[in-house]
Amino acid sequence: MNRYANTRAFTLLELIITLAIAAILLTIATPSFTNFTQKRAVSQKAVQVRSALELARGLAVSQHQIWKVCTVNALDACVKEDGVRLLVFRDDNLDNSFSTGESLQRDIDINAVEIELSASFGVNYIRFSGSGEAMELGNYEVCSSNQNFDYGRRAIIFRSGRIRLSSDTDADGYDDDGGVKIECHTP
Repeated sequence: MNRYANTRAFTLLELIITLAIAAILLTIATPSFTNFTQKRAVSQKAVQVRSALELARGLAVSQHQIWKVCTVNALDACVKEDGVRLLVFRDDNLDNSFSTGESLQRDIDINAVEIELSASFGVNYIRFSGSGEAMELGNYEVCSSNQNFDYGRRAIIFRSGRIRLSSDTDADGYDDDGGVKIECHTP
């Protein structure tokens, strides 16, 4: 008996239909995947911001010195928004910029996201004292750099030095714990 007698191959029509179904499914899934990757990038960067803040607080306590966290521009000066990097450093000359000779502990590249600081007294940095307390309270808002994607997370800094990340499990745009609207790219 010939063992290939009952073997069937795909017809050209079956192959075309299969490819058409695959193309339709891919077209439907692409926006969801894009949203997922952008949310993930924002969440990962928010975790990095929290980690940098916790590092600064830990260094301040262990060394009994003031440590600063800020986003900096291309000239390494602290800025509230449109920064290119997030730094954890000891600002020995108190000029609100990272200068040669100052201790740098963390340098985080800001890419695919925007980070904006809203701090007390309108300053463009957060400092931690030797007791671990934050000398300014406020939050770093992390948003996607895509203007069409309105999703953000906040790293919230309390005067006590406590740091927490916002959460929005029900996707209503409000922080679950604080009830504060997280708005990115407001007109």
